[in-house]
Amino acid sequence: MRRATVWKAAAAVAVLGVMCAVGAITYINHSRPQALGLASVTPRTPAPSPSPEDPLVAACPKPATSQPAPGSRFTGVWIVQPGSIAGYRAHEKFFELTSPHDAVARTDRLAGWLVIGGSDAAPVLVAGCVAVDVRTLESVDQLPGFNVRDRDKLARDFLGAHTHPFVVFQPHAADLRLSTSTAAVQHVTLAGDLEISGVTLPATFKLAVRLRSATVTVAGQTTVNVQKFGVEVPTEADGFVRVNPQITLEVSLVLLKPG
Repeated sequence: MRRATVWKAAAAVAVLGVMCAVGAITYINHSRPQALGLASVTPRTPAPSPSPEDPLVAACPKPATSQPAPGSRFTGVWIVQPGSIAGYRAHEKFFELTSPHDAVARTDRLAGWLVIGGSDAAPVLVAGCVAVDVRTLESVDQLPGFNVRDRDKLARDFLGAHTHPFVVFQPHAADLRLSTSTAAVQHVTLAGDLEISGVTLPATFKLAVRLRSATVTVAGQTTVNVQKFGVEVPTEADGFVRVNPQITLEVSLVLLKPG
């Protein structure tokens, strides 16, 4: 009789453990932050020009003034505006949890610009630069029993943010193949040079673009192996947590053309 009672108690504990595990996995899956998308609210007038003394602004030196074609709405220099967001998404696996988890961190401290040439009928990207201050990245995911903000300092250390505080992407010149006569979402692929931790390598972003009046919104991502940039993340099987070095970089930009 006593053995039966013990067995029943053990079975109840096991069932409870399974239920808790299932509940934790369900919570993780449902609380996972969505990928960055196109900004829904956009400003009507450009924000004041940031101080050129700001190191973030200096990471993307302002281009020489590009004179737009007469009567053109889209050619010229477009400036990254407040409301823009960038961040990363990394797959991590904790020793205590059976389900993988997405570590997601974001910041709104960005600066940059795009130079659009050609014509409204056939716009082309002449040059561009977007810089992100990785020192200000903050985790936005949730994980039961863990303080995810503890990850942020480790991430800054892995990225060497004290000596290389900015991630910078400079797209190559490209034919955008965008229709400027529609406000529908369109898609482009931009190749360029990506600098992380002082190392520059090629990268390609897949982007959604919406052109509305005098506003351009852009959102998309690229996936890079951060180890190729000299960024070491914990990957050993016997560690407290393993992180897949294939990291997804996400961005949502709001751009306006001064004047």
